[in-house]
Amino acid sequence: MFHFFVPTSKVQKDRQIMRDTDARVAKYSRRGLVLNFLVFVLCLAFGDFIDREHNLAVVLVTGLLVVTLLRSYYLFRFDVLYARAPTRWRNQYFIASCLGAAWWSIILVSLTWVQGMRDETLVMWLYSVVFYSSVSNVFAPYRHFLTLYLFIGQVPAAITAILLGDVDGYLYGSIMLVFFIMLSHQAKVTSFSYWERLEANYALRERAKGLEHEQRNSQAAIELKNEFLVNLGHEFRSSLSDILGTLTLIDSDQLSEKQRELLTMASKAGERQLDLVNNVVDFSKITTKNLRLEESIFDLRRTLEKLVEDFSLDAHQQGVELYYLFDPQMPLRVKGDAVRLGQIFSTLLNHALKTAAIDHVFIEARFNQDTDQDDVGELQIIISDSEKSTSRSEAERSALPEADDQHTGIGISICKGLAACMGGSVHVMATRERGKRIFINVKLEVVSHEEKRFGSEQKLRGKHALLVDLPESTAIALVDELTTWGMTATTVNGYDQALEKLKALITSRPVDLLLIYSRLNNMNALVLSRDVAANPQFAAVKQILAMSILQSDTAEVKAHLANYPQISCIEKPIMRRRLYEVAVQKLLEAPEVTPEVSGNNKENTPPPATKKILLVDDHRVDQMVISAMLKKLNCFVQLATTGSEAVEILEKEKFDMVLMDYDMQEQDSLLAAQKIRATEKAHNTSRHLPIIAVVASANEQDQSNCLAAGMDDHIVKPIRYDELELRLQRWLSENGEPPRT
Repeated sequence: MFHFFVPTSKVQKDRQIMRDTDARVAKYSRRGLVLNFLVFVLCLAFGDFIDREHNLAVVLVTGLLVVTLLRSYYLFRFDVLYARAPTRWRNQYFIASCLGAAWWSIILVSLTWVQGMRDETLVMWLYSVVFYSSVSNVFAPYRHFLTLYLFIGQVPAAITAILLGDVDGYLYGSIMLVFFIMLSHQAKVTSFSYWERLEANYALRERAKGLEHEQRNSQAAIELKNEFLVNLGHEFRSSLSDILGTLTLIDSDQLSEKQRELLTMASKAGERQLDLVNNVVDFSKITTKNLRLEESIFDLRRTLEKLVEDFSLDAHQQGVELYYLFDPQMPLRVKGDAVRLGQIFSTLLNHALKTAAIDHVFIEARFNQDTDQDDVGELQIIISDSEKSTSRSEAERSALPEADDQHTGIGISICKGLAACMGGSVHVMATRERGKRIFINVKLEVVSHEEKRFGSEQKLRGKHALLVDLPESTAIALVDELTTWGMTATTVNGYDQALEKLKALITSRPVDLLLIYSRLNNMNALVLSRDVAANPQFAAVKQILAMSILQSDTAEVKAHLANYPQISCIEKPIMRRRLYEVAVQKLLEAPEVTPEVSGNNKENTPPPATKKILLVDDHRVDQMVISAMLKKLNCFVQLATTGSEAVEILEKEKFDMVLMDYDMQEQDSLLAAQKIRATEKAHNTSRHLPIIAVVASANEQDQSNCLAAGMDDHIVKPIRYDELELRLQRWLSENGEPPRT
């Protein structure tokens, strides 16, 4: 069977592309189909051809009507006929179109031969030129068919005009032949351009599909890897929780000093491994963008001060002095993820302490308010091994390549990902002049500014303080702080300057408070303090020694403090709240304020009265560890291995608290919690039984699930003794009515 079009490329064999091409041909052919018939009928109606050749005119109109109806059948039933057989529709329609072109050519030949180049003939020729110009663009994709179509419709009429033998006939016939040649050439160019464009688009689509397929495969591989890491992390965390929990049960009082040291080393090693596992899980969440930030309102300055304070012992143990300077205009309360901020700060500060090139690390924090949004600002923290800070732009001018970044482990990569999640960034820069600097930037929402600065009630108004040997940046900030307290501050350096200043001021303005900063591996502060205290002229001067924990824990310092009650010792780096409390106590003879007790020094806290605890856990090691801790906290413990068993026990007995493992099979813990709350509601009891979930990780989804099921709080594995004690103190009050959340 003869075919007007034979596909030769992938594009021409693509069913969708060919359907779009044929649909375009059908769409524009419908318009010209009716128009051709109307034009010819009007020419006959307003001309004299029908009067001169009535029978011929009727034949021409009838033939044109038949051809038009034939083509209409294929055009107006395109969707039905094309769906059955695209190639057959195309061939049959092309044959019908050639018949239409042939009959139109017969019309032009008849008019030209009968009337010559005048009247209706000229109108029909002019319309034919316009019609074939538009048709050549529509049929251009099918070049061979279009050339045949144009030849049938134009060449016979051109030859007829030339055969008339007059000047007009020669002129119009020649023009029509030239027009045919031009349209044929244009059809060739347009057809080539059309298919070339489709070939390019087809190649791009195929490439896009390939890339999309590769991306899906890569994403699936990444998700599989991250799922594996998360599951592996949970397994490691469970095992480490068992190890750390078991170590806490060992009675250190019955061990030798060497054994206690080994036990401490094992515990710290396990905690490091647990931190590593948590980092791996966080990293997988960051890479898959599944990390959820927890929004809470917190005291920004106090949070940062607490983080610096927590690292003071580590810094001193590594022989590094820790200085800090916080912007006094920092907002009081902000909204953001305080836990993640602490994770970023702690990881990078720990890195800075380990890699410090000199014997001190300086921490500077400032808060830049967004001018466009009053309630949003950017916290910038700069950690450097130099006292004087620079702006980030200045550091970038002299920055060395971050060659060491690739060797700093997963910690910094996680910090960068966390900072990006918080709308900020982390940059580690090494400059030739100033050493290494770490820039932390995070976005925080401002909740309230500090309307009244700390200590502005000025209980210490009129007091005079002499600051000795303070680092430059710390001294500047501290003088400004003391000024807001109503005090006058003078700074000196060294033993000799301090004594000279004390003597010079004894008659004009005596010193009320002497603050001596003790440098690392240097006990000059103790010498100065002893000489001042032993001098009758200065014996009444109150003293505060700023020392590291290691310095203040020596027998010499303890004896010195015992001999001179006017002297107190505070921990470095100097925290303004603690300094204020000690200064008020010393200068105003107020009762001494006991510093906050850390989690490791709570052995003297009396345990709660005997309470009855239901422990729901299907893991043997967890049962043993948690039970031992609860018994040590003077609690009676009953075990249940499933949620349904716990519900049955609670129906028969009363308990003060339920500790329930969150990760039991088939969400058994959530179902049990819901049944317990439903039972309370059904019995309309006023007593609320605290249910504490024991979770493997403190992620937001687990917390939401626990709260939605009716649980009150959660505690994260591995459970530490002090954290468990805090939960008991919080939820088990003496009057038997726990606080409601």
